[in-house]
Amino acid sequence: MAKLGLTAAALAVVAIPASGLLADRAVSAETAAEATTSTPAPDAQTAAHAGHEAAASPVAAADPARIANGRELFNNWSCSACHSLSDAKASGAVGPSLDGDTNLTEEFIVGRVTHGQGAMPGFDGQMTPEEIADVAYYIMQVAAK
Repeated sequence: MAKLGLTAAALAVVAIPASGLLADRAVSAETAAEATTSTPAPDAQTAAHAGHEAAASPVAAADPARIANGRELFNNWSCSACHSLSDAKASGAVGPSLDGDTNLTEEFIVGRVTHGQGAMPGFDGQMTPEEIADVAYYIMQVAAK
């Protein structure tokens, strides 16, 4: 099996969820017509929309225990030898900077830490899946955007 480069893998990670998002937004002409004929009064519509928005997008609070554990693991496993991350006062220049990378996801980090790629070693079997998940969570919570 041919190995995908980082660019191709990143595109796959972005393209797959995006394609599902577009499919969810498809509206038939009949559905659109029904929506325009049964529109509630502006005040009721605004109130309904405001209530729906608040319920649909709650912001989860960061877990301080997972952040602390992830920070400890990041430092104990010498991630800072290769990666820069301002929260960890890490300034490694071998691997990519973890600050400012808006394309990072927890899933991507878990996969890369687990299996490695290129100069990045895999830590599967050395770190538990929970430890790897905590490192990924920590990075996503503290990395400068």
